[in-house]
Amino acid sequence: MQRFWSRLADELTHRAGLVAIVGLLITLILGMGLSKLTFATGQDSYLNPDEQVYQDNVKYQDLFGGSAMLALLTTEGDGKIAPAMSKENLAQLDAAAAKLRARPDLVEAVITPRDALAWSDKLIQSPDGNVLNSTAGKALVAAISADPTPEGKAARTADSTKTLERLNAIPPEQRNLDNPAWVDFLIHNNDGSIRKALGAVFTDEHHAQMVVRLKGNANLEAEGAGADLVAQAMNEAKLTGLTTTVTGAPVLLKQINDYLRGGMLTLGGIAVVVMALILLVLFNVRWRLLPLAVVLVGVVWAFGLAGYLGIPLSLVTIAGLPVMLGVGIDYAIQMHARVEEEVIIARHADPIQETARNLCPALLVVTFDAIFAFAALRFAKVPMIRQFGLLLAIGIAVICLNSIVLPLATLGIRERKSPTKVKEFHEGFLGRLTVRMGSLPKAAGPLLAIASLGIFFGGVLVEDKLVLQTDPVEWVDQNSQAIKDFRKLSDETGSASELGVFVQGTPQTNVFSQPNVDYISGFSAQQLQEYPKDLLTTTSLVTTVGYLLEVPGAGTVIPRAEDVKAAYDAAPVDIQKSTVNPQANAMNVIFRYGTGSLEERKQVLADIKEHAVSPPPGVTSTPSGLAVVGVGLLENLQANRVLLTYLAIGFVGLFLAIRLRSLVRSLLSLVPVLIAVGAASLVAYIFSLKLSPMTAVGGPLVVAACTEFTSLMLLRFLEERARGLEPRAAVDVAASRTGRAFIVSGLTAIAGVAVIAFSNLPLLRGFGIVVAMNVAVALLSALVVLPPLLVWADDKGWVSKGMIPDDVLRATTPGLRDKGDPSPDLPAGVAGAESS
Repeated sequence: MQRFWSRLADELTHRAGLVAIVGLLITLILGMGLSKLTFATGQDSYLNPDEQVYQDNVKYQDLFGGSAMLALLTTEGDGKIAPAMSKENLAQLDAAAAKLRARPDLVEAVITPRDALAWSDKLIQSPDGNVLNSTAGKALVAAISADPTPEGKAARTADSTKTLERLNAIPPEQRNLDNPAWVDFLIHNNDGSIRKALGAVFTDEHHAQMVVRLKGNANLEAEGAGADLVAQAMNEAKLTGLTTTVTGAPVLLKQINDYLRGGMLTLGGIAVVVMALILLVLFNVRWRLLPLAVVLVGVVWAFGLAGYLGIPLSLVTIAGLPVMLGVGIDYAIQMHARVEEEVIIARHADPIQETARNLCPALLVVTFDAIFAFAALRFAKVPMIRQFGLLLAIGIAVICLNSIVLPLATLGIRERKSPTKVKEFHEGFLGRLTVRMGSLPKAAGPLLAIASLGIFFGGVLVEDKLVLQTDPVEWVDQNSQAIKDFRKLSDETGSASELGVFVQGTPQTNVFSQPNVDYISGFSAQQLQEYPKDLLTTTSLVTTVGYLLEVPGAGTVIPRAEDVKAAYDAAPVDIQKSTVNPQANAMNVIFRYGTGSLEERKQVLADIKEHAVSPPPGVTSTPSGLAVVGVGLLENLQANRVLLTYLAIGFVGLFLAIRLRSLVRSLLSLVPVLIAVGAASLVAYIFSLKLSPMTAVGGPLVVAACTEFTSLMLLRFLEERARGLEPRAAVDVAASRTGRAFIVSGLTAIAGVAVIAFSNLPLLRGFGIVVAMNVAVALLSALVVLPPLLVWADDKGWVSKGMIPDDVLRATTPGLRDKGDPSPDLPAGVAGAESS
C-alpha cells in the first residue's frame, strides 16, 4: 500500500491539470443532480409505507379528503356572530367558496357558514309547509315517544312547543337566510345557546369557521398551493364586522417547506463565512482557505448524488449541509497541515508522497469510522432519519476522496512551481496548547477510563428521564405570522387540530343501518365523556342528528337510521362528501382536539384503541388523520432513539478492532466517545432540557466526530512510536505536530453544526445547540483524555504491540524494560522523530 500511495501522490502532482479538468467535469455532472432534489415534509418522511398508521391515513384521505384549512371569522368589538351572518357577508363567503371549488385539483370540499345554515334550514322546513313533516320534525316527534322516562317526554314536549312558538313568530315567506331573525333562529336553541349541531362551524357567540378540506394524499407542493389559495380567497372577501384568520396544519408545513428551500442555504452560507474566518485567523499555512474549497466541492458532489439517488430533503436531511461542512472539512485540514509539516521539516525528498503514505490510510480509517457511525441511522424507524444516515455516509465518502485528491494535486503543483522554504518547524500556540491539554500524568489513564465508563452509564441511567419536545407547534418559527394565526385559532376556539375516525362496513352492510348509527352515537359520547380536556367536540352525520334531539331534562335518545339518512339527503354536497362515502360504505367522525403534546395524544389514542366500544359485526373503526400521524412519528422516534447511539458505538468499535487488529486499541479510541455521549445525556437531564426529536441523530454524529479525532491521534501516535519515540514523547510530538489541525478542524466542526442553532425553527435550533455542545465535548475528550490513556497503556506495550517492530517496541517501552527485557540498540533510522 505504501507504493500505491506514493504512486498516487506522484501522478496527482504531475497531472494536476488533468485532475482539475476531471474534477470540474464531475462537479458539473453531479451539480446537475442538485436540480433533482425534492423536498419532503409529509407523512412519507415520518412513517413507513408498511406501517398500519400510514396505510390507514392514506385510506382516510382517499375517503374524505386531506388536511383541513380553517378560516376563523371573529366578530369585531362586542358583536355577535348571528347578526354578522348578513346577506352581504354570506354572499362574500359564497364567492370565496366558489373560487376554492373551482380548483378540484387542490380542494376536496368547502363548508361555509351558509352551508351549515342551509342544511339546518332544509332540516326544519318541509315542502308542504308543515314543520312536523320536516326531517327535524319527524325526528323530534319520534324522540318524544322513544324517551325512556315520563319526565323526559314532558321536557321534550315543552321544548317542541317553545320551538314552534319561535318558529311561528316568523312568517313562512320570511323564513330564508336573508332574514336576520331566521338566521338567529337557526343558530340558537330555545335557551339562547348555540345549537350543538352547528358547533363545528359556529364555535361560540363571537366566532364562526369556514372549513376547507384540501385534496387527499396530495403532494407537498399541491398542499402548499391549496393553503395559499385559501388565504388568497379569504383575503379578497370583503366582510363587514368580521376579521378573518386563515390557518391550519398545511400552513405550518408550507412554512417549514419554504424554510427548507431557502433558510438552510442561508445557514450554510453563514457556516462557510465562520469557517473561513477560523481558517484565516488560526490556520497559519500557505493557501489557508484551500480546505474550505475542497469541502465545498465535496458537498456539491454529495447533494448532487442525493438528487440522482432520490434522497429527499426533509427536516433532518437538510441539516446535512452544515453538518457535512463542519465535520468533512477536518479531512482537508489534516491533509493540508500534514503537507505543510512535511515540507517545512524536509523529512523526505518528496513531502507530497510522504504525506500520502502516512496520512491517507489514516483518513480512510476515520472515513469508515464515520460511515459505520452513520450506518446506525439506517436502523432508525423514521424514514427521514434513515435518509439522513445515507446522505451523510455518501457525503463523507466523497469529501474524503476530495480531501485526498484535490490537496495532493493542488499543493503538489504549488510546491513544484513555488516551493515553501524549508525551516525549523514551530508547533505554534495551538500545538503547545494541545500538548498541555493532554499532559495529565500517565497514572491518570486508568482513572480516566473508569470515569468515562461512569459518565457513560450515568447518561444511560438518565436517558429514559429525558423529555422530548412533542408539541409540533413548538417546532416551527414562533415569531412567524403563521404560528401567531395558529395560536389565535387555538386560544379563541380551544382547538386547532382534529382527530378523524372512519367507520367502514363491508359491501354487504348498510352504512345507514341502525346498528351502525347506534355504534357511532355511543362511541362518540364515550370518548367525549372520558377525555373532556382532550376531545372537545365531535362532528359526524350521526351526532349532528343526535344533537337535534338533545333537550335539557330529557333522556338520551339515539337517532333513528331513517332520520340520519334523511339528514344526509338534505345536506349540501360538500357536507355529504365530508361526512359519508356511500361508495366505500364509510362514515367520518371528527373530534376537535384540545391543545396538548403528542405524548398526551399518544395516551388518548392508545386508550381509545384499547377501551372503545366495539363496532357491530362487519364494521371497523379506525382512528386516523394528522394527529395519528404525529403520534406515529413520536412512537417511531422513541422506539430506538437511544439504540441508534449504541449501535453507532458498536459498529465503530467493531470496525476499529478489525482494522487496528486490537480490541485494546479500539477501546482506547472509544473512551472519549463514551464521555461525550454520556455527558450529553447528563447535561440535558441536569438542566431539564427538552430535546428536539432531531436529537435522535445527534448520538451517531457525536460518535463520528469523536472517533475521527481519536483515530487520527492514535494513528499518529503509532507513527511516532515506530520512529523510536517512547510513549510520552510520541504523544507529545503527535499533539504538537497535529495540534493546529485538530483544534482548527474541531472549531470548524463545532461552527458548522452550531450555525444550525441560529435557525428560525426551534426543531433545528435545539438540534444545533445540543450537537455542537456534544462535538465540543468530544474534541476536549479526545485531546485531554486520550493522550494519558495512550501513555499509560503503551507503557505496557498494549497500544503499539503488533503495529511497530518488536525490537523497537522493547527498546522504547519502559514497562517492558522494567520487566528485565534487554534494551537493544535501536535499528538505524528509528532513533529519532525525524527519521522516515
